[in-house]
Amino acid sequence: MRLSWAHRALGVAGVALALAALGATPAGAGTSSRAPAALTPIVECSAARSGSTRTLYGYQNTGGPMVLDVGPNNSFSPGPANRGQPTSFDAGTRINVFSVDVKGPVTWTLGNGRVRAPGPSCKTTPAGSSLAGWGPIAAVVIVTAVLGVLLFWRTRRLRTVAP
Repeated sequence: MRLSWAHRALGVAGVALALAALGATPAGAGTSSRAPAALTPIVECSAARSGSTRTLYGYQNTGGPMVLDVGPNNSFSPGPANRGQPTSFDAGTRINVFSVDVKGPVTWTLGNGRVRAPGPSCKTTPAGSSLAGWGPIAAVVIVTAVLGVLLFWRTRRLRTVAP
């Protein structure tokens, strides 16, 4: 059975949405490891929790998307340099990117900027941000699944009606 142009267009649109949500780009496109001068770290807020402090972080990137591995320009001190901070930085201001639980003050160095935590008090207790950024991806997956079910149902219905 041959699919109509609408079914094919729906399938292509679903694939395009899924790829866009996953941030698919051609190999090497859209990222670089150039100087991190365009990056500024942000301490959003801190909240005391069971003998430690959870601090929410974000960043501002006034340049294009870039990759900056954990190292002298992307690290925490004192203690372990890697505390789950991002290594890929999209353009723009990003909030609620990650959180860190510590028992004392720490400094995040990102590019040429530094921020010290704890920061201002949070209005609510911050939740863990291990799934930060998954909302749009989940929405695309759900929409694609619904469209797939509708396409399957429509195709099956056409088979039973056709002679």
